[in-house]
Amino acid sequence: MKIYSYAKINLVIEILSKLDNGYHDIKGIYQNINLRDEININESESDSVILKNGFIQEKDNIVYKAIKSFKDNYKFNNSFEVIINKKIPISAGLGGGSSNAASVIMALNNILKLNIPIEELALFSSRLGSDLPFFFKGGTCLVKGFGEKVYKLDDLRNYYVYLFDSKISINNKTEFMFNSIKPSDYTDGKLTENVKQKIKNNEPLNPQDYFNCFQKKALTKFPKLKKKYHQMLAKFGNCFLTGAGMTLISITDKNMDSDDFQKYSTINKGFDIDN
Repeated sequence: MKIYSYAKINLVIEILSKLDNGYHDIKGIYQNINLRDEININESESDSVILKNGFIQEKDNIVYKAIKSFKDNYKFNNSFEVIINKKIPISAGLGGGSSNAASVIMALNNILKLNIPIEELALFSSRLGSDLPFFFKGGTCLVKGFGEKVYKLDDLRNYYVYLFDSKISINNKTEFMFNSIKPSDYTDGKLTENVKQKIKNNEPLNPQDYFNCFQKKALTKFPKLKKKYHQMLAKFGNCFLTGAGMTLISITDKNMDSDDFQKYSTINKGFDIDN
C-alpha cells in the first residue's frame, strides 16, 4: 500500500499550565499543508522501517515504535516493511514523524481490516506522542489537553503558506523547548479562541492572530533565525514559528514566487491513501 502523510503547522500554540503527570496543558489551532512524505507498506517476515532522504536509527524512529506498540496492544503477529521517502524536514516543527506514525497506524488498521474506530486509534496514538492524534482528523483542528483532544473546525480560508527551514538542530529539541517554558510564559487560551471564532466566521486572519509560545525564546537564542524572521515579516506582513521550531512560516492570500522560501497551501486532511 502507498500512502501519503502531510505536514502540519501551528497557527496558534499556547501553554496553559503544567499538569501533574509532567505534560503541559496546551491549546492551539493546527493546520495541515500539502507538504507530504510518501510511504510504501508491504507485508514482510519482520518489521523494518527504511528512511530515505534522512537518517534516524530504526529503534529511535517513531514509526518503528508505533508498529511495535500497535502490534502489542491489538495482538496481531503480521510484520511489515515500511519505506518512507522523506520530503518533510526532520525535527523542524512540522510534525513529520508524528504524521508518518499516525498514517502508518491508519494504514495497518485498513490492511488488516481491524475496523478500530478513529477515536480509539487517536487515543492509543497519544501514548506515542502529543502530535499524533491530530493527524487522524487532519485539516484545521482545535487541539487541547496534552494533544489528545482534537476537534475538527471549518476549513481555513485559502492561503498560501511560505516556509523557511532554518536547519537549526537541537538535541532532544521538543523536550528542550518545553523545559524552557516558565509559568510567566503561560497564556489563558483566549488567543486560540479568537482564531477559532475567526475561522468559524470565515474571517481573514491578521498578523497578530498567529502565536507560538516558543517563538520569543527561539528568536532570542538563535540570531540567524531572528534575522530571517524580520525578513519574512517585511516581505509577507506576518511570520511565526511552528511547533517547537525551528521552521518559520508566513501566510498570505497572495501568490508570491521566491527562491528563498518553499510555497505550499492549506489542505483538509492529514493523510491520504493511493489506491
